[in-house]
Amino acid sequence: MMLKIKDWFIKYRLEILTITILILSGCLGHFIHEIFHNEIVIKVLGVLFPVNETTWEHMKLLWYPFLFAGIILSIKEKNWGYFGSFTVCGLLSILSVLGAFAIYESYSIVALVLPDIILVMMCFIFLGILAFHLAKQEFMKKSLIFWIVIAVLITASIITLTYIPGDGYIFKDNEGLKEAFAK
Repeated sequence: MMLKIKDWFIKYRLEILTITILILSGCLGHFIHEIFHNEIVIKVLGVLFPVNETTWEHMKLLWYPFLFAGIILSIKEKNWGYFGSFTVCGLLSILSVLGAFAIYESYSIVALVLPDIILVMMCFIFLGILAFHLAKQEFMKKSLIFWIVIAVLITASIITLTYIPGDGYIFKDNEGLKEAFAK
């Protein structure tokens, strides 16, 4: 039995390592704005990491790990299907978290930290597995230009909405919302 488990780990080591790095980078990225207190540094890092407690800012923790994993794996494995598949899964992770947020936040006044953490972990694990499966599909490999355009549009949207946020609920600082509901 142990040999089979060992063989499984060897066979899927790239997937296991990538998904572990996705999770760690997403988790560690959350604390960047707390580590650096210099306003200029925070504005520069705000392109890649959340700089406040808004829901939208936290979408960076999902998008960028998937984007960078797709780029690195495409180069390392010489398969541009990874770029497309990780772009798709990065977008799906954002939509999944925003959809779940809309559902459970509409029924709860307080922020639900544990469901947030579980949802993000599930996104990294399940969508990471899906990305590896999709990378093998021929249509992912053949449509690189399309995926580059999609990735640029998503990244541009994230950057734009970082510096010019909307007025919607997902752009409101959750810390401020908790205080408002507590009164």
